[in-house]
Amino acid sequence: GRIVNFVPRTVREIITSSAENPDSPEGGGLTVSCSRQLKQQAERRGAGALMTYSDQRADDLSETPSSSIDIVVSLQSAQRMKENGLDWKKSVLEAGRVLKPGGRFLFCEAADVGGESYLDFVNSLSDFSIENKGGDEDEEGSEVTETVDIVEEEDSDDVDSPPAKSPIFQEVGYDQVDMVLQPHIAGVAIKAMDADMTPAQKAQKKAQEESERLGEMTLNAFEGRSKRRRKKKKKTTDTDGM
Repeated sequence: GRIVNFVPRTVREIITSSAENPDSPEGGGLTVSCSRQLKQQAERRGAGALMTYSDQRADDLSETPSSSIDIVVSLQSAQRMKENGLDWKKSVLEAGRVLKPGGRFLFCEAADVGGESYLDFVNSLSDFSIENKGGDEDEEGSEVTETVDIVEEEDSDDVDSPPAKSPIFQEVGYDQVDMVLQPHIAGVAIKAMDADMTPAQKAQKKAQEESERLGEMTLNAFEGRSKRRRKKKKKTTDTDGM
């Protein structure tokens, strides 16, 4: 029920998911105690937000449409998913799927989940990680970064190569959280504005942005020439008047 106290009162709806064991008495859905706490907190706060009690698995948000949620919160659930046989990595991917472009994924999780870094996985889905992955070193030992090009080339000889991986998150910010028993990480990941676009749509967007940039440069150059002509004409007029 803590989530009810964390979200601002402007939130219109809170949709739940479950990290429980599919073999539990509730069949993997929300426990009775969890549902009761959510209801009590909502009534006590009187926020007016609609509570949608869903038993959808945290690693399979099948009841939630893609690009329909503003904020996804993961609060100390990854370790519980690991213990209950759910895929915590898939839950992060599902969070990215249901978020709207520009939406926020808020998390406070154990830094290490089953021997794997939670933050490293989230970062692997970000724009920074994708752009810097696969870099080599030149003869001087300096790093050479190879930026992934998401535009598909029709004339490429390697037609069987898989499409370039597209980042889900545009930016990831985080901070260490001191816990008595286990280190935690808290942060926010922002969904990329073009995360839901196809390669063709991204190529079209890139071409449009380039066209607008060239148009802006042309306009600035025209205005600059016009301004210089006006100054020159004024100078000539002043000279003739003398």
